[in-house]
Amino acid sequence: MEEIFQNLVVKENITHVKIDIGLSYNAPQSKRWLGKEPNLLVIGFEPHTESIENIVSNVIPNNSFMKERFYIFPFALQNVIEHCKMEFYKTSNDPGTSSLYKPIDEKLGMYKQETSVPVYSLKHFFDLFPFDKFEYIDYIKIDAQGSDYDILLSAGDYLRERVVFITAEPEDSQYEDCKHNNTKNMEEYLFSQNFVRIYDRPTEDPTFLNKKFQHLADSIYIEQRGY
Repeated sequence: MEEIFQNLVVKENITHVKIDIGLSYNAPQSKRWLGKEPNLLVIGFEPHTESIENIVSNVIPNNSFMKERFYIFPFALQNVIEHCKMEFYKTSNDPGTSSLYKPIDEKLGMYKQETSVPVYSLKHFFDLFPFDKFEYIDYIKIDAQGSDYDILLSAGDYLRERVVFITAEPEDSQYEDCKHNNTKNMEEYLFSQNFVRIYDRPTEDPTFLNKKFQHLADSIYIEQRGY
């Protein structure tokens, strides 16, 4: 992770940051955000190698606004203490449904491959993030196929102190051992981190606003919609 940060060059015109966790095959949310905000930097997390290859080869070259304002961290996030490797299940029907959790829903298709991927926590990332340049993160969108709640827990105090908006997907039935990844747990945890749930933004999954940054809410654009 340190090497990626060393290569991250932030242009002078960049004024704010969004984080996209789970890019799927063509990074639709990042593409939408970058197309609307010329001063935005997006940092994406995606462990699926074929998805990264498609984004780099077919999405970014066709969108000049993404070339210098979009960085991909090629690993998974989970609630881990130390950097490690974990098994990753690549699904056959849609690479965007691949997961650290084993798929059990037939609609996802049988997983076609198990592979080992590097795994960090969100705290590991934030410990290195240049908060001297950016006081806060505008928005974190998580769509990690059963790991969303784990990722929220992995951030330590950073959500409370440094993040304005969060959207996370409460998927708790399509994968083994992810019953904890539900709306109730997300709400209870984020409420304890000074967030409130909101319903007035164009997002499909549960979305939350940090009360610490409530005065900034109207000035920040967020959006999370289907592909």
